[in-house]
Amino acid sequence: MHYILYGDKGSGSAAVELLLAELGLDVDTRAVPLDKDAQRADDFAALNPERKLPALVTPEGETLTESAAILLTLAERHAAAGLLPISMRERAQALRWLLFLASELYPIIEIHDYPARFQPEGEHTPPARRDELSGHARTIWQRRWLLFEQAAAGRPWFLPTGFSLLDIYCAVLSRWGQMDAWRTSHLPHVDGIARAIAARASLAAVWRRHFD
Repeated sequence: MHYILYGDKGSGSAAVELLLAELGLDVDTRAVPLDKDAQRADDFAALNPERKLPALVTPEGETLTESAAILLTLAERHAAAGLLPISMRERAQALRWLLFLASELYPIIEIHDYPARFQPEGEHTPPARRDELSGHARTIWQRRWLLFEQAAAGRPWFLPTGFSLLDIYCAVLSRWGQMDAWRTSHLPHVDGIARAIAARASLAAVWRRHFD
């Protein structure tokens, strides 16, 4: 029996696939192409009514959604892998910043990429208005990433205790937003985490497949 992961290249499913690779677990990946809006189709909605990626079906047949929740579930199911710190203090910080990424950064990218979804339904939205909304989302995105960058306490990983699922999650999210030049100059530690993920033997192949 194995996991079934529904996702697309470079999407939130990349973090789940990376964690499964780190754990050495068998996974059957099912493509849900975002460029074809396949996640909006009714058949995928049967798995995730929110019509968003990723979705993971466990070997027991349970469907999980929300990437951060999936990562935490896998870490708990395979606690011996040490993907969350044992120390309560460090574990609390890992959870704090994981949920910061999930609640303060992840949702902003939808506004940035799909501003029309956040306009009143049925109302024509001029392109200039959509661009304005997308640009404002980008400003918020950058400001929040700077907070995360400043909080990083380890080298090369985010936590001083070493590698954790938080590193996988932040590395994937950092590739979004079409802001490579800004990220390189403003988020050197976050960029370092992504490079360390790309070089990690257990993760390199999956990282290349998603981010070349």
